[in-house]
Amino acid sequence: MRPSAQAIITTPIGKIAVMNNEQALTHVDVHAESVPYTVTGANKLTAEIVDQLTAYFAKKTNQFDLPMQISGTVFQEKVWQALKNIPFGACLTYGELAKEVNTSARAIGGACRNNPIPIVIPCHRIVAANGIGGYSGQWRLGHKVDVKRWLLKHEQSEKA
Repeated sequence: MRPSAQAIITTPIGKIAVMNNEQALTHVDVHAESVPYTVTGANKLTAEIVDQLTAYFAKKTNQFDLPMQISGTVFQEKVWQALKNIPFGACLTYGELAKEVNTSARAIGGACRNNPIPIVIPCHRIVAANGIGGYSGQWRLGHKVDVKRWLLKHEQSEKA
């Protein structure tokens, strides 16, 4: 059975799948190119999510105002909340965020890897002390890290 999404958006980083219910955004797949999603169940909120993501990629906005329904451990949710506080165009290292939430850099990486709503919850703004770090479970090199690199460059050049 094919996974379903409420929308597929074509962006400069490839296709993005958006999943939501009537009340909240639940998931964003920034690596949707290779997944044969069935698009079904779009609603009023889907249109708003697509509009805000499109505006982000067009540099017409640098923040999101979307209801989100995320499900993770208490620790993951604490990290995801902290990620939302990192300003557009800024970065923290895994270690810096770890100090803020009283944990280890490795634990921050694990929470980022499990972020269900990347871009909106900006885990791409966390970098290694000596380089870009990983993204979506991939470390230093590869397509997923290239997506992170693109997002960081997008946010740091001519801020919206």
